[in-house]
Amino acid sequence: MNMASVTSRQVMKNGMPYEICLCIDPETKHTAEFLKDQITSAIKSMSSRSRWLRFASPLNRLSDKQLDYLTNLDGKNRMAWCALIHEKNQEKGIGLSRYVKLTEENNVAEFAVTVVDEFQGQGVGYALLKKLIGSAMDNGITILRGYLHPDNKRMLALCKRLSASISIENTVCIKADIPVSGD
Repeated sequence: MNMASVTSRQVMKNGMPYEICLCIDPETKHTAEFLKDQITSAIKSMSSRSRWLRFASPLNRLSDKQLDYLTNLDGKNRMAWCALIHEKNQEKGIGLSRYVKLTEENNVAEFAVTVVDEFQGQGVGYALLKKLIGSAMDNGITILRGYLHPDNKRMLALCKRLSASISIENTVCIKADIPVSGD
């Protein structure tokens, strides 16, 4: 993969610049430890409602085991993209998109997208998910499946915008299958 496809400069709807890059990249300082620090900081800055909508629990922090799981990436079956801003000469994580290929379903991966509250509604989640779709396509995945809290209207609208088929799993979960294609 060449570096041009790894980092892309973006602009939010409000005009603020940010970039999307691989969450773990051997050619930068983006290591698993860097990613763990960014995730921990982002979770702390999220409202309790955003944490509830994303994780379906009232968590205040992720366990070491959860952080290890989120940062166990191989670039093919487990992939993640980060949205970063530059603040006070440092990178600050503002969003993440991630998928994990399912072993029980051929060519299907479960995805999740998280954007810190103050940057929601600015196109960051859409850009992160589009990057993830590109990676899924490159890696032979045909469906990205997300499990959404029914009250997560923004994420549900984003999935519908990307032609997801939506089904209700139960009272606390909606399944969104986004087709991965070259369109």
